[in-house]
Amino acid sequence: MIRQGVCMAALAVAAALMTGCGQEQTVAAGSDAPRQVRPAEELVAMSRPPIPDIPLPTGFKLDEDRSRNVAGRGMRFVDHSYLGNASRFATARFYKRQMPVNRWNLVTDWYSRGVIRLDFQRESESCRIEISRGTMLKPTRVNALLVPWGPMPAESPAEPPEN
Repeated sequence: MIRQGVCMAALAVAAALMTGCGQEQTVAAGSDAPRQVRPAEELVAMSRPPIPDIPLPTGFKLDEDRSRNVAGRGMRFVDHSYLGNASRFATARFYKRQMPVNRWNLVTDWYSRGVIRLDFQRESESCRIEISRGTMLKPTRVNALLVPWGPMPAESPAEPPEN
C-alpha cells in the first residue's frame, strides 16, 4: 500500500515536471476534451535600442542593409529594419505595451495578409511599426518608420548682410 502511494506520488511529480510546472493552462476547446495551452509570450525591451525612444525587443538585430536615418534642424527621419525570433503577434503586443511608455499614442492597429501595422503619434512625429515575415533563421521582421508631421519648426532669422 505504501509502495503504491509512493509510485503514485512519483508519477504525479513526473507529470508536473513534463507539463512545465504550471506554465500551461487547461481551457475549453469547444469539444468534450479540454486542452493544454501555454501562456502568451511576453517580450522584454532591449536596454539600449538603436533609437532611444523606439523600443526594441531583446534579441532583435538591426538589418543594416535595409536601414537608414538622418537628423537635423530639430527633425529626424528613421527607416530601420530589424530581424528577430519572436512571433509576430507577441511582437505586436510588445509594441502596444512599450510605445506608450515612451509617450507614443496608438492611432491605428491594422492586420492584413500576415502583416501587422501599428501607427503611433506624439508631439510632431509619427512612427509606423510594421511587423511581417522575416527570414528562415529570423522569422519576424520589424520595420520602424519615424517621420515628422505637423508644422515644421521655424528657422532662425538670417543675419542681415553688412553694407
